[in-house]
Amino acid sequence: IMKYVAFFFLLITFSCKSQTNDCSKFKTGTFKYLDQNNVETTIVRTDSIQTEFNDYNDIKIISKVNWVSDCEFVLTYKDILNYSNKENVIGEKINVKILEPKEHSYVCHFKSNTLDSKIEITKIE
Repeated sequence: IMKYVAFFFLLITFSCKSQTNDCSKFKTGTFKYLDQNNVETTIVRTDSIQTEFNDYNDIKIISKVNWVSDCEFVLTYKDILNYSNKENVIGEKINVKILEPKEHSYVCHFKSNTLDSKIEITKIE
C-alpha cells in the first residue's frame, strides 16, 4: 500500500507542476504574429498599453491592457489610427487567454463580440 501512496503523491505533484503556467514573461515586450491573411503584425505591450501595427495597411491599434490573472487579460480599444470606422470599435473589449506558454512564444485564444480565434504570438524583445 505504501507504493501506491508514494505513486499517488508523485502523480499529484507532477500534475500540479505541469498545470503551472509562467505567463509573466509575456506581460510586457515586443511581439510578432501572422494574421489570417499572412500579414505580420507587431505588438508593443507595456504594463497598461498595447499598440498593434503592421506595414501592410498602416492601421495602428492602441488598447488598454487589464491583466485579470497571470495568463489572462482584457484589451479595450482606446484608439485606432488610419481607420475610417473606428467610432464603432472604440471601447470594444477583447478577452485574451494564454493557453500554451512556451519559451519564446505563446498560443492564445482571443474573443470579443466579433472575434473568436487562436493564434501563436512570438516575443522578439
